[in-house]
Amino acid sequence: MTTPHAIHAIEVDGLTKRFGKVTAVDGVTFAVEPGEVFGFMGHNGAGKTTTLRMLLGLTPITAGSARVLGRDVAREALEIRRFAGYLPANYTLPPDMTARQFLHYVGAMFALPRDVAGERAEALLRRFDLERDANRALRGFSTGMAQKVGLAQALINEPRVLLLDEPTSGLDPLGRHELLELLRSLARDKGVTILFSSHILSDVEALCRRVAVLHRARLVACGEVETLKAQHGAARTMDDLYLALVRKEAA
Repeated sequence: MTTPHAIHAIEVDGLTKRFGKVTAVDGVTFAVEPGEVFGFMGHNGAGKTTTLRMLLGLTPITAGSARVLGRDVAREALEIRRFAGYLPANYTLPPDMTARQFLHYVGAMFALPRDVAGERAEALLRRFDLERDANRALRGFSTGMAQKVGLAQALINEPRVLLLDEPTSGLDPLGRHELLELLRSLARDKGVTILFSSHILSDVEALCRRVAVLHRARLVACGEVETLKAQHGAARTMDDLYLALVRKEAA
């Protein structure tokens, strides 16, 4: 099935989510270009995870709209999930499965032929340096190893859009560096659109030209990093920019 023509890979317009009297996401609007690695910043509880879940149809939208590769999130969520990869924060793996079994299982969920799923699983195990531990039960994996398995499952369907929620959490410095290089290559060489949600601001700065910043459920800034720094008098680091934005909101 062909994907409808879309100027933006991800379009979010007035997106809102309320849980009873609590507003978790409040009228958020932004767009991500095809093949872009777009940073999504904010403190814990700012609304990042809820936004990602709405983009996949995992959390119903209260108001506003969103489209992913031209498909409406409210009406075509199942189709979006077929060409999207997703790594949730604090991803829980089935403890009794091995890493190899789990990747085969995820491949089957995407209806990949068994041989294709097997080839992709082996390639991902090699890429994330998990071959030696591929037949170990996942319950014995360290936090960093489990995060690598979570990243591998997000890639097994060769997604065109990748939604990552704190993907470098638990990785050591080498693992973080290798992941950032992988994401760069996916965007550059394969045209994968990546929405990179993190509170590790140095990773966002290393990877993303444009960012959106959430604070207390609202979008407080969106644009090119260097432009935002100049606008808010934060000339040095992403940490400086984020603190400047938060202090402005608190004033």
